[in-house]
Amino acid sequence: MKGRLRRLVEAIAKCSRCAFIDKPFLLHDVYGTWVPRKVKLLLVAESPPPGPKEDFFYNLAVPDRLRRNMRAILGLTIGEREVPAWLRGAGAFLTCAVKCRPLQGGTCYRDERTIRVMALRCAGILRLELSALRPEKVIIMGKVAEAAANMIGLEPYAKFPHPNFIIRFRRDLIPTVRETIFEALGLSRPG
Repeated sequence: MKGRLRRLVEAIAKCSRCAFIDKPFLLHDVYGTWVPRKVKLLLVAESPPPGPKEDFFYNLAVPDRLRRNMRAILGLTIGEREVPAWLRGAGAFLTCAVKCRPLQGGTCYRDERTIRVMALRCAGILRLELSALRPEKVIIMGKVAEAAANMIGLEPYAKFPHPNFIIRFRRDLIPTVRETIFEALGLSRPG
């Protein structure tokens, strides 16, 4: 692992600014396994799924909604567990504005206010990640990710709602999101 990437991993490991359940980016060796040699596109989503659970985009041992929804958005005909490898092979890396797994909301599954505060506290780590990965382009996916990007002055290539929101409420955006991602990667079509 290169020096800047190692410093990023150390910063995530040492961070204790928020209450959290675990640190899935470290538990699943995301930076050692899934970062492409050259990052053409960094996709920034919001956070690992909140609450005491195992699902996470890079935990291939269990199903994950974000993986499934990214496969649908990209129009891929591969299995859900193959999506991270497909992204890596294409030169893309999916990260989250929040690196730790948030606590579950008191009366609901997801407390957006808490996750937003976590993202703002984690903005410095996102800045370190950008410095370590040096992506050619960045796509922000979700309001929480957008808040973190704004805090560090990041000018993204594009902004869209979170993939889970797109699948549930804005399927009309799928062709635009797909085209934007493939264009950013220099690819002509899904496959």
